[in-house]
Amino acid sequence: MQRISPNCLTCNVNSCLLMKQCEPALLQSVQSFKHQYFFSKGQTLFNQGDQVKGVQFIQSGLIKQELTGQKKRPFILRLCGLGQPMGHRSLSTNELQPYAASAVEDSRVCFIEMDFFNGLLRKSESLRQALQKIYLKEIKEAETKLINIAHHSVREKVANVLLELCEVYDYKNHANGIRIQVDRQEMADLAGTTKEQVSKVLAQFTREKIIRFRTKHFKYLDMESLHKIAEGEEKEMAMSLAV
Repeated sequence: MQRISPNCLTCNVNSCLLMKQCEPALLQSVQSFKHQYFFSKGQTLFNQGDQVKGVQFIQSGLIKQELTGQKKRPFILRLCGLGQPMGHRSLSTNELQPYAASAVEDSRVCFIEMDFFNGLLRKSESLRQALQKIYLKEIKEAETKLINIAHHSVREKVANVLLELCEVYDYKNHANGIRIQVDRQEMADLAGTTKEQVSKVLAQFTREKIIRFRTKHFKYLDMESLHKIAEGEEKEMAMSLAV
């Protein structure tokens, strides 16, 4: 872990919550209370149960948040990309981290001390409201993921994971595709299934020309087909034809 101290005012991550919601004068005040850390791929930012010390914002790279259950198997809650906050669910240093966080790829993460961040929330109504919207979005996503794991087929789960990767890596049609750093086991931990099942479904999608990839380079993804599979429309169509 390497410590750096960049300036918020010259940062080019426009999706960062602080950049979007804080006035320049308020951003300037952050400098004395913020540090940026570099984490190599696979390195842990913090562990589940660690004491909360502050809030982090991702300046580059990709971070996974995961829980470890009683059987010691990890479950990835979400992948966090550019500008996304972490640690904001516990706005007190008396609380413990509800999940672990580690770098999926080489990443830079800005860290702000908790007491100072709470002061920012008191000074900026727009920042406070934006953070509340993030809370609600994360709750909705967690509820959706629980439903997917409980009721969806493996095929539907893998389609959902691919759509999540498309969002995180900003996939666009007619571009050069996306090179992901997420491996098969991490895709399985996101979907709540096994690495073998993920590989099987990816092979099916390839034969059906829904995706085209080599190792970790997804050259093409049929977003429309993936959405239909993820939302169960494929299953509903098969049932209607059977009737």
